[in-house]
Amino acid sequence: MKRYILQFKYKNLLHIILLALNSASIVGASVTLSLMTNELANKNFNGFLWWLLVEISLYLLYMFFTYIIEVHQTQLIQFMSLSIREQYISNITKATFSNFQSKDIGDHLSILNNDIKMIEDSGFSSFYSLLTTVFTTLFSIIALLSYDYRIVALTIILTLLLTYLPRPFASKMENLMGDFSTANENLISELTDYLTGYKDLYYSNRKLSLTIQIKKTIQTFISQKIEFTQKTTFIEIIMALFSIVGQMSIILLTGLLIAAGQISLGAISSVGQISGNIFNSLTTFNQLQVAISSVKPLFNKLEKETINDGTNLSEEINAIDIQNLNYSFGDNKVFSNLNLTFEKGKKYAIIGESGSGKSTLINILLGNSKDYSGLLKYNASELKNLNESSLVSKIAYIGNHTHIFNDTLRNNISLWDSNISNQAIENILEKVNLLELLPRLDEIISSDFLSEGQKQRIGIARALLRNRNFIIMDEATANLDRNNANLIENFLLDNPDITYITVTHHLNNESTNKFNNIIQLKK
Repeated sequence: MKRYILQFKYKNLLHIILLALNSASIVGASVTLSLMTNELANKNFNGFLWWLLVEISLYLLYMFFTYIIEVHQTQLIQFMSLSIREQYISNITKATFSNFQSKDIGDHLSILNNDIKMIEDSGFSSFYSLLTTVFTTLFSIIALLSYDYRIVALTIILTLLLTYLPRPFASKMENLMGDFSTANENLISELTDYLTGYKDLYYSNRKLSLTIQIKKTIQTFISQKIEFTQKTTFIEIIMALFSIVGQMSIILLTGLLIAAGQISLGAISSVGQISGNIFNSLTTFNQLQVAISSVKPLFNKLEKETINDGTNLSEEINAIDIQNLNYSFGDNKVFSNLNLTFEKGKKYAIIGESGSGKSTLINILLGNSKDYSGLLKYNASELKNLNESSLVSKIAYIGNHTHIFNDTLRNNISLWDSNISNQAIENILEKVNLLELLPRLDEIISSDFLSEGQKQRIGIARALLRNRNFIIMDEATANLDRNNANLIENFLLDNPDITYITVTHHLNNESTNKFNNIIQLKK
């Protein structure tokens, strides 16, 4: 948390000054109570009215600062939250793709939404509230000096005592917050899973299963939330009890000093309110310490970096050499001593029945599955030692599903690359037979706007725009009609500069003779 506070140090410094002024105004309003009481005791009504005006002015000042602080604090916290989200996304882009896939989309959404919300509330907001309690306590102790040093001495002793007593609860709250964060992740993940699969439930006439499964998921989360609330509330009540004992002790001492004639009667009203400020602040202080400590696991999760290191593949890919490759999925042996070579400029089709390992082989080639044994070399470099980003910069991959962003057609094709010209987009749309979409280039589109074949051709257009000479496709033409599939495949097969590897269930007889090697995988 310190990292982000220092990142916006000047804004935070201004906010701290505002918090100090706000605390000073509310403590000042408490002090004037004794002055008003003393004036009434002396039957000086004009003096009473004067201090009443001062009291009203201080409360108006307090309300003014409260408004400014609320607005400024919201802006400041959002700036820091944006920075945290940017850092998390940056860490994703620096890590391997398999690291990204280690969490499902629901987990990432929960971290970017729920965890950030908890950091805002229990982290940043608690930090500023903590500063407010520190200023309020400090100004209150200074104010008590005007009455009697013994009140101040007792206040300091109780303050220190109440500051250290709740510390054993901090680790307990850390664990509770970590568990609740995981519960949030599981909720989002499971809801995403069920809603994503609604289409399958709908056409299987099992729509009611959605209600039943989601209800079970939410009931589990509710139980976890209730348990979290019960435990955290119990800790807060214990700390509040410490505060009440301290406050009553100060009022008792003040009463004894008044009875002994050592301080004025008016002190009881101010000391009662000021001690209330102090010990309420201390209760808050202790709770806030625990709250701030509890978000540490969330920061650890958000700031955890997985570096995508390794050797850069600087030269063009001349060959991929697979030697004695073994790979298992659980107890299922997928590949046993597999040997293959893919050479620059040549064309390869990978065929085989379902479950024979076609897509698994593609995932291994792309570096998404590295738990194989044997050798897989790009040129002379072992894949496991390569930097994945440098590998992706040399390869274009097109899967059997293309995601359409809720944005313009232009951005869906260029992926927000402003260096891609209109002419380049037009040329690539011609290659994939999508020129009819050219007039709608700057219109917002969605998945419903396009046919499955059009979506897939947009995915192919994206890859071709990268000007990669090494293209890997996994059933990328499966959703295309025969004419468009042949058009795109012939373009790739006829280009001598492109190394083309495709996984397919349906090899076109007309293009079979254009492949240098047809690789048959068997279960």
